[in-house]
Amino acid sequence: MQILRRLKRKLLLAMLARQSPARLQALGRKRLPVVFTRAARHSAAYRTLLQEAGVASGQVRTGGDVLAQAPILAKADLFERFPVQQLLVDNLPPAALAGVLTSSGHGGSNFAFGLSTRRQHHLTPDDIDLGLQQAFGIDQRNTLLVNCLPMGVVFTSNTVCVANVSVREDMALAILAQAGPLFDQAILCTDPLFCKRLLDYAAEQGFDWSQLRMNVILGEEMFSEDYRSYLAATLRIPLDESDGTLIGSSMGVGELGLNLFFENSATIALRRAWHRRNPDAVLPSWFCFNPLRSYVEIVDPGPDGVGDLVITMLDREAPVPMIRYRTGDRARWLTEEDREPLQDAAREALAAVPFPMLAMLGRARDQVDSHWHVDQFKALLYRRPALADQLSGAFRVLPIADGLRLDVQLAQCASRPPEAVGADLAELIAESAARRAVPAPELCCFAYAEFPHGMGLDYERKFRYFPGPG
Repeated sequence: MQILRRLKRKLLLAMLARQSPARLQALGRKRLPVVFTRAARHSAAYRTLLQEAGVASGQVRTGGDVLAQAPILAKADLFERFPVQQLLVDNLPPAALAGVLTSSGHGGSNFAFGLSTRRQHHLTPDDIDLGLQQAFGIDQRNTLLVNCLPMGVVFTSNTVCVANVSVREDMALAILAQAGPLFDQAILCTDPLFCKRLLDYAAEQGFDWSQLRMNVILGEEMFSEDYRSYLAATLRIPLDESDGTLIGSSMGVGELGLNLFFENSATIALRRAWHRRNPDAVLPSWFCFNPLRSYVEIVDPGPDGVGDLVITMLDREAPVPMIRYRTGDRARWLTEEDREPLQDAAREALAAVPFPMLAMLGRARDQVDSHWHVDQFKALLYRRPALADQLSGAFRVLPIADGLRLDVQLAQCASRPPEAVGADLAELIAESAARRAVPAPELCCFAYAEFPHGMGLDYERKFRYFPGPG
């Protein structure tokens, strides 16, 4: 059976490599009428939404212009308004449902959630393995995957050995230390803040990362290239060498699915090239996506091409149809100007990627003021590795009367007092502010137990770095 699965993956990836982004997007668009018509006919909630948008049930058109009829929806239009019975397609028995995945609950007054059927669950391991083979070559290397994602997010696989440990740094390190050497490589799937906690705990235990061939998949939030460099150095990953190891970002939406957008070596090289050009800039994450799985729109773009990310899921068996769903993220399409800092080889590698690509800018609420963005502070905390060792990665930006205050939490294992760490960090922030000719924020560093914004991070929840609107 494993031989057949490997052969199938090899054939699918070979077929995919011969495609182009435009061709895949055209194939995906052909699936729109089917999923739209299914939602209009079989979801009570969606029928109501169409009627409110002026589209009566008898007027639903199934041609190529279905998007002209479909309203753009958000969490409040669906999960905060309708009971689940009306969101589900008609006549779907509870026995057919196999899983529920919630959103983070980071915004709004209610959780959104994604439901999946038993048939979908049966197919999920092969879908995961296809992505893992493309990114990490799991058919060529025996692989251990340690999943430290929170909120009950679990992985299943027919090929790799999976440890679903959630946010337990002691358990994760024990598995890596004791079972890791059995495998050719290990993949750590986590979020940036908990990953920093795992690194600190490993340092406390004197763990030697060089004994493992490590790869990392990071989700839940955006991170900086300074963070990626810090992580690579700590894990002994040769980040800018083409030897198969990878520290990559993956973006999912609980109510839509996992790994909707993802980095690969070519998009990572693009981002790092821009970072080398301007280390103080706020950079998007350049992501690929599979247009046979989701139809992606950038709605209401401004002069810079940045607009709202809107997604239609193309699964014709989805229990809850998701048509033109506004995620709350801002994005734009990849441009020729984006490729500008790449050398010829890197430019060719990017051009060879069969998936369409976009630049993800995150959420508008992360723009603190006209001078500072949350991502700039995320970068500065990791710019000097010796200083980053003293920090947990958590901070809170607060508006004050004459500007901003930055509260920073030291790591549990910090070996220096807050005053000394604060002096070095203030110098680093002041240098960045001077280069951009903007005012530096006031800085307060706190010992781990004295941090006033969530002592002992609850790694099950997304951390709010800036309590701004939204």
